[in-house]
Amino acid sequence: MLMVNTHSIKLVLLLAVVCDGVLMYDYGVASSNVIHGGDARPSVYNLSNLPHDLPIFLNYGGQDPLSNESDVRYLLESLKLHDAGKLAVQSIEDYAHADFIMGVNAKDKVFGRVLSFFKNQQ
Repeated sequence: MLMVNTHSIKLVLLLAVVCDGVLMYDYGVASSNVIHGGDARPSVYNLSNLPHDLPIFLNYGGQDPLSNESDVRYLLESLKLHDAGKLAVQSIEDYAHADFIMGVNAKDKVFGRVLSFFKNQQ
């Protein structure tokens, strides 16, 4: 199961959405990237290769300076063949990046919906 905050997939993967695609972890040094990924640049994840029945919950905020609508559209386009009942998308217009974790109303706006989604996946 995955919970996504446009720039991070908690529980399974850590991704960064950039203009070149969704990249694997960048070790910051070309030689380390070669050791871990076989190339100086981080490889691009092909998100369409994720199992289509893997539950994914995608959260994004309208005030997030680390993400934008085009990032979200790119991610959703990559997941367009995903099983409809296994993909949930929630946008909270007044949320920034950390609000999904630290927001004083995150319990009400985020966690109830996330828990409900994953309970329905069992």
